[in-house]
Amino acid sequence: MSDQVSETLQSILEEDLDLSADNVTESSLLVNDLGMDSVAFAIGVVAIEERLGVQLTEREIYNSTTVGDLEGVIRGKLSSVAQ
Repeated sequence: MSDQVSETLQSILEEDLDLSADNVTESSLLVNDLGMDSVAFAIGVVAIEERLGVQLTEREIYNSTTVGDLEGVIRGKLSSVAQ
């Protein structure tokens, strides 16, 4: 993870959701590996919206099974906003 989206998402996972950076990779499963629950998803959505300026639907969040999936959804939203 090396660009602004990746770094911001990593920061949200570490700071807002109190997840260890050692446990977070692109292939980390949000629920099974990182232990995210509905409260963590809600906190994450708010942080993503505030820091990255994109609005995610519940479906987009719940269909994201890995950190990489979530990053892809964010990138998709950012690219559609930029056009």
